[in-house]
Amino acid sequence: MPDTVALITVDISRTLGRFTGLSTSAQLAGLTPLAEVAPTVVGETVRDLLYRAPKVTPNLVEQVCDRLLIPCRKFPTEWDRGYEPFPSAEHVLEELAEIAPVVALSNMAVTGGPERVAAVRRVHSRTLTDVYASWALGAAKPTPWLWNSTAGKHKVVTGSVVHVGDQLVADVYGAWTAGARVVHLRTTSQPAVYPADCGGRIVSVTDLADVVPVVRAWAERTPLPEAATASYQGGESA
Repeated sequence: MPDTVALITVDISRTLGRFTGLSTSAQLAGLTPLAEVAPTVVGETVRDLLYRAPKVTPNLVEQVCDRLLIPCRKFPTEWDRGYEPFPSAEHVLEELAEIAPVVALSNMAVTGGPERVAAVRRVHSRTLTDVYASWALGAAKPTPWLWNSTAGKHKVVTGSVVHVGDQLVADVYGAWTAGARVVHLRTTSQPAVYPADCGGRIVSVTDLADVVPVVRAWAERTPLPEAATASYQGGESA
């Protein structure tokens, strides 16, 4: 494991704050006749098509509408998406930025995506070096390439990256598979099963403020704080 922390990537939604306005999935669920008979189809369509598209085009609209059985004329043209940070988010980012550059790495749909990215940049202009969204990158978490590509943009190796996020699959498994270390922000009491061979590369915390001492300990090669080590139990965190 590298001795240094050269870059910190941070998820946005439910980690730093929340996206405001009606979600893409909710808007499309209100239009498709499949919402009740196939509850997962809207989310799958958003992840497969809208998370990875760089812009909304007639062809993209047609693909989404064909999959969801929505007339193309009914596809929304306004999304009204914004961003509200959690109260402690900017202070935590300030402290993390003292350790290493911090960038946001987030899955989000291209529908309203530019507005959301602009809002995040506005709120965290002093603390975030950049904001990377899946729709602009052409791939969505947990694809390991996202962390490798982001590390390359900042001229560091992926092993020196620390990722912070709340989603077990998208954030934890994706970043760990890429070779990064992970601080899992546990937002629910549900058990989280981590890879059996993750060693000390995955640590869980229950409060955003607790991320800072974990990353600082890794950067300074000192023991992890007791609250973090207590939450890590081999291949499973309960």
